[in-house]
Amino acid sequence: MRGGLRVGHERLDLVERDHVLRAAATIRPKTIHRWSVIVEGREFPVKQLLMAAANLVESDAPRVTPADLIPHSAVRKLRKLGFEVRYAEE
Repeated sequence: MRGGLRVGHERLDLVERDHVLRAAATIRPKTIHRWSVIVEGREFPVKQLLMAAANLVESDAPRVTPADLIPHSAVRKLRKLGFEVRYAEE
């Protein structure tokens, strides 16, 4: 566990900033409902981007699915990695 933040899935726990940057460069942002993260001027839903980044981690652990994390965990992890996170009010 790096940085003292345990998300609950081995791949999620091992995500580093570079994984997020690589994932952002390869995926198309889905519709943002509440929480978003800004990466190199593009806005992504936090769960979509963190899941994509986690699945880039080299690990024997199973791939991360949407059921493996909640938005608040994704927000904490992405902020810890230094990304700007936003909340969209209704």
